[in-house]
Amino acid sequence: MRYKEYASKVVKEIEQVLSDVDEEEVLSFVDAIAEAQKIQVFGMGRMGFSGRAFAMRLKHLGLESYMVWETVTPAIGEGDLLIVNCGCTKFGEEVAKLAKKAGAKVALITAHPDSDIGKLSDVIVRLPAQVLRGGEGEIPSIQPMASLFEQTLLILCNIVALLLMDKLRITEEDMEKMHTNLDSYMG
Repeated sequence: MRYKEYASKVVKEIEQVLSDVDEEEVLSFVDAIAEAQKIQVFGMGRMGFSGRAFAMRLKHLGLESYMVWETVTPAIGEGDLLIVNCGCTKFGEEVAKLAKKAGAKVALITAHPDSDIGKLSDVIVRLPAQVLRGGEGEIPSIQPMASLFEQTLLILCNIVALLLMDKLRITEEDMEKMHTNLDSYMG
């Protein structure tokens, strides 16, 4: 296969996954974020990288957001929201249980809403992309492992940021004021 063939197939996979996401689930997710006092995002590996990008974007939106296990992450509790990406690991399930025990709500983005972590989540967005070797209900991919899930997760979260901008009436100029000014980029 050549580059353009791969590019075309990958873009089609991403489009298919994003088209299959339930809009009502996304809107419930947006509401949960908008209502939260603090937001913590959990993801491991490449899903963690997508989560880190989303936590940063939530900061740009003026929301109090953190990554789980960072040194500056505060305690989670009543009125807070934990966002778990994927929900395929026992680590994610344990983190969600601790958040629930502390009184926080749990939002899950996963290909498997019927998982154990799905059963204890308050909000679920089903992202039906292949995870690892693929499974029931997952849209298959030519890409290895969970690449399709990780890519669509990042894009989904960017769409959620746009929806939050609308809901909270935040402009890009407002967001630029929240961007770091220590990198001389926004100068």
